[in-house]
Amino acid sequence: MGIVFKGQHPTWGRGKKSSLTGTQEDSPYYWWWEFLRRNEAYAACCAAGGTGEMAALYADFGVVSHDTFKQWWGQHGYRLFAEKSKPVKLMELANPSEWDAAWTKDKVMVVAVPLDISKRYLQGFFARLLKQRHGGKRGRKALSDKDASNARYKLHRNVSTKTLKQQLAVYDEVMAVRRGGVKKTLAKIGADLGLVKTAMPNPKDTVSEAMDKRSVMAATVSRYFKDAARIVANTGKGQFPNSR
Repeated sequence: MGIVFKGQHPTWGRGKKSSLTGTQEDSPYYWWWEFLRRNEAYAACCAAGGTGEMAALYADFGVVSHDTFKQWWGQHGYRLFAEKSKPVKLMELANPSEWDAAWTKDKVMVVAVPLDISKRYLQGFFARLLKQRHGGKRGRKALSDKDASNARYKLHRNVSTKTLKQQLAVYDEVMAVRRGGVKKTLAKIGADLGLVKTAMPNPKDTVSEAMDKRSVMAATVSRYFKDAARIVANTGKGQFPNSR
C-alpha cells in the first residue's frame, strides 16, 4: 500500500504532463507551506540557520523561503504529513498471513462466517451484530478527534483550499498596505479580489448602496485578515489551519 494522507496530497503528473505546480493548490499541505512562509519568526529562524525558539520546527520543516513547493515536498513535506499506519480495508481474508496483529476489538470486527448457513439467517445475524457493535456513524472521523490521524503533523481541521487561498491573498494585500508599499482601503482590497460577489461596486449604485457594499466588503476583508494572521502565527506552533 502507498503512502496515506488524511488531506488531499499534491500531484504533479507524469512524463510530459509533469509540472512544478500540478494540483498543488488543491492540497491543504500546500497552503500549510505558504502560510508558514509568511511567519516572520520562522523566517528569522531560517535566516539564523535553524537556531532559536523554533529550532525543533525548523528541523522538521527546513527552509521554506527558497524552494519551490515541489522541491520542499520531496525533501520534507510528505514525511511530516503521512499517516504512520495503513487504514483498515474492508475485505475478505483468504489466508492467515493477511491477519494484522494491530487489529483490536474497538477498531475491527472479525467474524467467522460458515457458508453452509442460509443467506437469510446470515443477513439477520449481521444486522443484529452491527446494531450491537457499530455506532452508526458514517464517513471519516473529524480531524478534531484525537485518534483521527497519527501523522507527525496533523491537520487541525477541515477547511476549503479555496478559502485558504482567499485568506492568504487578503493577508498579503493588507500586509503590503501596512508596509507602505501600496495605498488601498479594505473595501478596495475586497473588490480587487472579488471576495463578495453581491458587494462588488457598480457604476449604477446609489450613494447608499455604494456605502453599504463598501461596509460589507471591508468587514469581510477584516475577518479574512484576522483569521489568516492567526493561521500564520499558529504555523509557528506546528498547527494548521488554526485560526484561533
